[in-house]
Amino acid sequence: MAAACSAALACPGAEAQSAPPVPTFAKTVVLARVSGKVLIRVPGAPYGFVPLASAPTVVPVGTIIDTTAGRVRLTSADPDPSPASLQTGQFFLGIFRVQQSRSEQGLVDLVIRDNLPRSVCAPAGAHEAALNQRILGLLRGSAHGRFRTIGRFAAATVRGTNWGVRDRCDGTLTVVRTGVVIVRDFQLRKNVTVRAGQTYLAKAP
Repeated sequence: MAAACSAALACPGAEAQSAPPVPTFAKTVVLARVSGKVLIRVPGAPYGFVPLASAPTVVPVGTIIDTTAGRVRLTSADPDPSPASLQTGQFFLGIFRVQQSRSEQGLVDLVIRDNLPRSVCAPAGAHEAALNQRILGLLRGSAHGRFRTIGRFAAATVRGTNWGVRDRCDGTLTVVRTGVVIVRDFQLRKNVTVRAGQTYLAKAP
């Protein structure tokens, strides 16, 4: 008589049924809602944003993720197919599109989408000083792996870091809480190393 399934003796197929979803390099990522309300919109969807399911969910690259009222865990794959090559980050407070190119060796791009239009920024003159720090869009993150947050005027590349990027009227501000971030200033066409406790503003033209 076959032995009963138990914690010590797994049933055939039980592992496959319980295995969590895994991402595919440059094709899909896995999203898991950590807290609050997370919305997603997949490429080509005929509808708007929908709530992210409570269970880990595979979505295609190009998906737009709204974490303005929640926090999401994002897991992506490196070119190396081994399980150890997975990388994970948690992101919150912003709206972003996730991208991953085959030519970037596993680097994941998080492209910030502004919540406010630039028309809210004051023109040069009377009220410019009061409004130049108005935040148009932002994203906070804590990640282990190769992630790059892209704003209007700069991109911040990290590896095991806690950081934030804010698109403002006067430029893109990178704030580093732990670790080291390499910021690419689009206007100056140079890289700047920003360490824990430091900030860098890539100024708008």
